Amino acid sequence: MVFQKVLKGINGLDDNQAKNIVDRGITSNWWRKAGTITPEGTKLHLNMNNLKLHLNQYHRPVPPGNPLHSLHTGKFGEVSPFISTTSGAVERDFSTKRNLVFPPFMTALNFATDNNKSSGYIFYAYLMTVGKVAVEMEQFSEEIRNLYVYQDYQPYYRQGEIMAKIIIPSVQIQKVEGYNGADVKLAQRRGILPVPHFTYTNPAYQAPEKLSNIQEVIS
Repeated sequence: MVFQKVLKGINGLDDNQAKNIVDRGITSNWWRKAGTITPEGTKLHLNMNNLKLHLNQYHRPVPPGNPLHSLHTGKFGEVSPFISTTSGAVERDFSTKRNLVFPPFMTALNFATDNNKSSGYIFYAYLMTVGKVAVEMEQFSEEIRNLYVYQDYQPYYRQGEIMAKIIIPSVQIQKVEGYNGADVKLAQRRGILPVPHFTYTNPAYQAPEKLSNIQEVIS
């Protein structure tokens, strides 16, 4: 098991809403849409079919016959049980013999500000991965960017996706930073990193460094 640091960009919030998300956790759109979820629903919706819909048909309607269709007939992403985050990606360019690095901060910032069109927030957190496909297991996240695990072609590979499920608990969220789209655009023109207008650090954060030791069962 690996404790993996991730970033999550969210648009359409204000400072107070961003703080509340840190304090309560980042919930999936399915949970927010349904209002109340059940263990039976979690078992029903965490499957490979829905994972592929989240990855490749996020903005398309929920297919008829999918159990989520009875809850929502609009875009699948609006009711997905999965949560996209980024840890960055590296792509090899054989023509130039260089590694192309796609930093997670820039990916999260683009999502947060809708490509510099508005204000947005970047959440700093961590997830647990196991180096294998474990879609049905809520506690483990899917490392979509890992070519040893997900070998199918991924059109959005450069986003460096680590896919969480149902909720990212508050104790796994370190902080949130708020960015203004106009400030981000100006900083990029100057070739510098933007400065957040808002920062909130989670007092309940449990650093993964304190949790990394593994204890075997007593035999």
